[in-house]
Amino acid sequence: MRTKAFFAATLAALVGVFAGAPASARARDVWFGTIAQKFGGADYDYLRMFRPDAPWAKSAGKLQVFQMTNALILHESDDTLKMIFADLKRRHMALGVEMGLLAGLDASGKYICGRAVEGYAAPDTAKVVAARIKKDGGELDYIAMDEPLWYGHHVHGPNACLSSPEDLARQIAARVKVVRQIFPNVKIGDVEPLGLPGAPDWTRQILAWTKVYRQIAGEPFSFVRADLVWNGSWRRNLLALKGGLRREGVEYSLIYNGNGDEGRGQNYPVLIEQNDQVWTETAIRRFRAIEADPQVAPDQAVIETWDPWPTHMLPEDRPGTLTNVLLQYVSLR
Repeated sequence: MRTKAFFAATLAALVGVFAGAPASARARDVWFGTIAQKFGGADYDYLRMFRPDAPWAKSAGKLQVFQMTNALILHESDDTLKMIFADLKRRHMALGVEMGLLAGLDASGKYICGRAVEGYAAPDTAKVVAARIKKDGGELDYIAMDEPLWYGHHVHGPNACLSSPEDLARQIAARVKVVRQIFPNVKIGDVEPLGLPGAPDWTRQILAWTKVYRQIAGEPFSFVRADLVWNGSWRRNLLALKGGLRREGVEYSLIYNGNGDEGRGQNYPVLIEQNDQVWTETAIRRFRAIEADPQVAPDQAVIETWDPWPTHMLPEDRPGTLTNVLLQYVSLR
């Protein structure tokens, strides 16, 4: 029979083990990004975020990855990019870039499809972007692909390629190989829409796509990110996606935004007129609903906008700014 002394000693040993352990096995990543080049006006404050005294210190301190677009990297000056990359390093933030890795070429290198289709770019775009980052002192940690399965395989229309998942994976793997000549440790993730009409088995197709990519590329995606349409049966879609990705050992990522696509018959009204306050309040309401439900809460949360709202990034303590949305999200944690 075990004695009280034995149990006391065992308990003390366990306390000693766990006292130095982290509260959880891994920290959930938080990403933040916006399509900066879409906005104009002298008062737009995107670049102010990269000053040492920029008023978002609280939220920036909880951020793991800052996401940019390939267009911004291609079109900004070297001085601007050097400032951005130096500030990200100072803040200990990783750099992610969202871009298309498809080109729509035949075996001879001739364009046969994909022109002006989202998710597609010139064949050497990824290499040029990586080289520019390297030249200006940055470190490319992640590439978030712009919906290759949706635009490369599913979408019909002018210049659509309708490629097989196997062909898409081969195209992507070839471009990743080129990028890794510059950044050997870059991780590749996929962003796909979820909940769009006209694709009733789309979640199943996404999960099958992750297996195809792993087989052809020889590695899994770092993450699969849901660009969710916030109407219909979104909880059911997220449950299926999260469960399938867990079985594949792939991180489940979700974008929190405030765009106006909530449908009739839901708990929230249709968003007819947008502004900074409506957009940010909608984003906050969405992430509170998701995070309150552990069954659909993501491993990787992304605060992101590609809308004209909010019009300001800063300051984080003013409702209606994008960094205020970020601050309220990290405060939940």
